[in-house]
Amino acid sequence: MLQIHKKRIKTVVPLLCSSVLVLSGLTFFNSLTTYAAETRTLTNITNMQEMTPLICANSAIGATTTLTDTRDGEQYTVRKHEDGNCWMTQNLRLQGSKTLTPMDSDVTSNYTLPASDLNGFDNTNYYANQMYYANDATNGAYYSWTAATAGTGDANLTSGDAPSSVCPKGWKLPPNSGRGSYAEFVAAAGITNDAAGSTKLRSAPYNFSYAGSVSESTLYNVGFYGDYWSRTAYSDIIAYHLGFDSSTVYPAILNYYRYLGFPVRCVATSGSNTTIKDGNLSVEILPTLTIDAVTDMDEVANPTAITTGNITATVSANGAYQVLLSAKEPNLTSKEVDDIIPASSNLTVGTNGWGIATNDAGAYAAITTVPTVYYNTTAIGKVTTQTVHTFNIGATISPTLPASMYSTLVTVTATTI
Repeated sequence: MLQIHKKRIKTVVPLLCSSVLVLSGLTFFNSLTTYAAETRTLTNITNMQEMTPLICANSAIGATTTLTDTRDGEQYTVRKHEDGNCWMTQNLRLQGSKTLTPMDSDVTSNYTLPASDLNGFDNTNYYANQMYYANDATNGAYYSWTAATAGTGDANLTSGDAPSSVCPKGWKLPPNSGRGSYAEFVAAAGITNDAAGSTKLRSAPYNFSYAGSVSESTLYNVGFYGDYWSRTAYSDIIAYHLGFDSSTVYPAILNYYRYLGFPVRCVATSGSNTTIKDGNLSVEILPTLTIDAVTDMDEVANPTAITTGNITATVSANGAYQVLLSAKEPNLTSKEVDDIIPASSNLTVGTNGWGIATNDAGAYAAITTVPTVYYNTTAIGKVTTQTVHTFNIGATISPTLPASMYSTLVTVTATTI
């Protein structure tokens, strides 16, 4: 039995649409219950991967918090700096032998960070995919430019910005110029190219360290120089970086060989707005998203098979956006009994579990508390275009599951990218 009832709403976002997912002994349905504008700030999130341009935009200059990188559990202090963007105030410590995905990292496809190794980092391979971590939390890890750009800074990229990085999802490696760059940050913070500027850059709340660099299988200049990769290529073998010592600060003009190991800072830009400038005129156009409809669903759950259904959302937008799912309580729970139906990526007939489909082959992922992009949920929209996003759901139940209503609140979020 499948019953679909459409509720039509129209509101301008940033918008959160919440849906209740309920699974009883036999019934499995979803209905729209609440929706609200994005009002969160830095202090309302706990993970790096929750960051969005609007959360940064909602935060005050100087706002500071500590966030967890879900990829390895490392915690970082972050701050909204004077340039209006949110920055890590510690160096990235992500170590190797990890596969980064678009669900947790600033990558467009899966990328595997190599294991930590001091050897190499020389001109025998300008595009070596290398990283090294000396177990120094202050200085962080060192990445060749290929590794810092998650494999996208290869020989084919001779100018412009690399499309990916090892930064968490929602964060990026700074470009050499423009919005979110070291040059913009340094100018806004009043950091001058002299000894006073260097001291200010290395002091709280910015805390850039003299981390040195890795070259020719050796860690050099720790305590004397700071060099931090940007995402911008200068030539086929050279990339731009921030560089400073005790008396100079060069945020934009320095460039060096890509094989060198430099530390990384990540930035989350505020807004994702379009700025049009003409003389003294500056106009900012806020991104607009509209979720027009979601679908209610009733369906009979079969204890001998995977029960499938879906949630749909129709979105209109004037730019690039993502549609994400999350749940404050990922497991389906009951008010009457203690049993649960856990969020699961492994749906097995005869056991309790439910998940969100991640491809057409029937693979599922467990929903989490972090808003996450699942299969077929990213699009480029236009004001006059409505795109229907379908979230396929699967559930399995044990024949011994006590009869009751098992539910959780699923939040459908539309955000600009």
